[in-house]
Amino acid sequence: MKNPFHTDTLEPDQPFCNRVAELKELTNHARNGMNVVLFAPRRYGKTSIVRRVQHQLQSEGICVIYAQFMRLVSVEDMVQRLAKAVITGLHEHESLLEKGQRWLRHFPSIQASLSFDPATGMPSVNIQLAKRQLSPLESLETILDEIGNVLRKENFQVCIALDEFQDIIDIKEPRVEALLREHIQRHRCSYFFLGSRRRVLLDIFNNKGRPFYQSAVMMELEPLPEGESTEFVMNQFALGGKLCPPEVAAKIVEGAHGYPYYLQAMSYRLFELCEDECSSELVDQAYKILVSNERYGYLALIQNLSSGQLKLLRAIAEEGQARVASTAFLQGHGLTLGGVQAARKYLSEQDYIEQDKKGLWFVVDPIFRDWLTSAF
Repeated sequence: MKNPFHTDTLEPDQPFCNRVAELKELTNHARNGMNVVLFAPRRYGKTSIVRRVQHQLQSEGICVIYAQFMRLVSVEDMVQRLAKAVITGLHEHESLLEKGQRWLRHFPSIQASLSFDPATGMPSVNIQLAKRQLSPLESLETILDEIGNVLRKENFQVCIALDEFQDIIDIKEPRVEALLREHIQRHRCSYFFLGSRRRVLLDIFNNKGRPFYQSAVMMELEPLPEGESTEFVMNQFALGGKLCPPEVAAKIVEGAHGYPYYLQAMSYRLFELCEDECSSELVDQAYKILVSNERYGYLALIQNLSSGQLKLLRAIAEEGQARVASTAFLQGHGLTLGGVQAARKYLSEQDYIEQDKKGLWFVVDPIFRDWLTSAF
């Protein structure tokens, strides 16, 4: 029996829990040509939502472009990713096979070719930048100019999604932000700026001293509602030919803490464990398997942390919630105020920890928190 749950980015035809209002709002913003900042912690399903919205927009004749900016390493890297995303999106909107290479006349800085998968016979677009003696910033400005030319000359709507947009700051080129803003404000299209490092992303758009200040609608994804999540889990198990009683589904929802990824991941593992009917005991097993399987990703999250940063992160995880500058916390975990202040700044910028309205710090990802308390 095929497992009805999925742990990767959801395709438009795959089961999706709730988010009806968010999907409608994003779709309307795109139709109206509005720019949107979509932010939430990691594994809240931002990419899945935007890809679903763009699929709907495609069905309405709107051209969609999706570029992934996660872990950008240089301006050249950004230009390459942006160029490939633009040509791929235009190709899907109006196939190069059917219309020749009309698009490429708009992009003299890009060399593109088609290749075919021998197994499926499906075409794919291969791109590289034309060899010119241009600096990285000049190359970026050139591709942005060419995008603007297309948007001015062509008579169709466009929606461009830039995933993990805040990672532009990691390439350590201060002029990039202003250059992007200068061109994007002139582009006749809708931009979606996605990000999970919320403090960094929000500073880009809410800091008066930065180019993107108040240039987009701010939209935060909330945790999945418990009632709809419980119903979703029960219905998906039923579609797979198995019974998940309401109290068992509710236990899964409680363990997922409103995270779409963890809801799907726990349910996936529970579906594999149970025969015909699920039990609370099997939910406990599924949770342990989930935490164990996620350890590789969690190890990647902490591998570049300094000893002081990791020590503070573990201390907050152990406390659950903590006043990290209090004498009791510092003495209880062998920390110094100066060390905590430096580590706290980095961990909060990376969205590992967050402060609530009472001034208490906590680990953002609850499953990551549980792993931290048991792994050392």
